[in-house]
Amino acid sequence: MIAEKNLTGKFKFEFSEAVKCFSQWLVSIGQGFSYKEKDYTITAKFECDEDYYNAEAKAIELEGKANPQMSFDLEEDSNGTPPVSE
Repeated sequence: MIAEKNLTGKFKFEFSEAVKCFSQWLVSIGQGFSYKEKDYTITAKFECDEDYYNAEAKAIELEGKANPQMSFDLEEDSNGTPPVSE
């Protein structure tokens, strides 16, 4: 008997910079993936849950770093100005 478990992760980004950094990170760890430029979506197949969860955490981290609003809020905070709330 042969049993195979494949996990497919689909990561849809809002910012192109996050897509670029995430794809570079996937290449650096030897992970294959496909990319849809139209909607900033990267799809990758993982062999275990841990690999998927690591990729998910990295995607969230990079999306946060690429968010221009997040950068603006952090700059204000470092100057002692309270962040703007909506």
